[in-house]
Amino acid sequence: MASQVSHLPHIKNVKAALERWDPVYQSIFSIGFTVPPSMAGEFDQEDLHVLSQQVISVSGLDNLQQSVKTYTQKYLGVDVAFFNPAIDTTGIDYVVQFNLNIRNKSDVYVFKLFKQWLNLIYCNATGVIALKEQTYGRMIILEANRDGTIWRQVVLKNVIVTEIKGMESLDYTSTDVRTLAVTFHADYWDETIG
Repeated sequence: MASQVSHLPHIKNVKAALERWDPVYQSIFSIGFTVPPSMAGEFDQEDLHVLSQQVISVSGLDNLQQSVKTYTQKYLGVDVAFFNPAIDTTGIDYVVQFNLNIRNKSDVYVFKLFKQWLNLIYCNATGVIALKEQTYGRMIILEANRDGTIWRQVVLKNVIVTEIKGMESLDYTSTDVRTLAVTFHADYWDETIG
């Protein structure tokens, strides 16, 4: 039998294998949304459920693990590290990628919803800038194992849309389907692990 320091350990030396631990998969997650109160009358819970089914991916969640930065100063010719007394930013910016589908022949529902949300913040057509309480929603991200047991829950609060990408170009030679990348900002969040 190989030793613990061998480069080819026997399976009995690997606790994760011996106790049949499951790996964590990137693809087992779900997202739930709430839209700003001023949009709630137009988009009901069924619409938001359908919206969550259009999610392809989420990126930028490493920003949830924020900490203060370290700096150095010289002391008798030696570099000494110290913590910055304040965190640089307390919010998080992250991107959610969506499928774009047409429902009811002409309703590009996902783009329409996020364009309307973005227009709440600043409308190019009218120049109106809304109050924050009229523009924020909420997002819940759940990560689970293969049997559906949730191991991580992130509730992002005071969520606003800051950017929409994916509608930039048209191409007669392309056979690719469109996706929409929506950048969100959340002021704060609650994270539960385990």
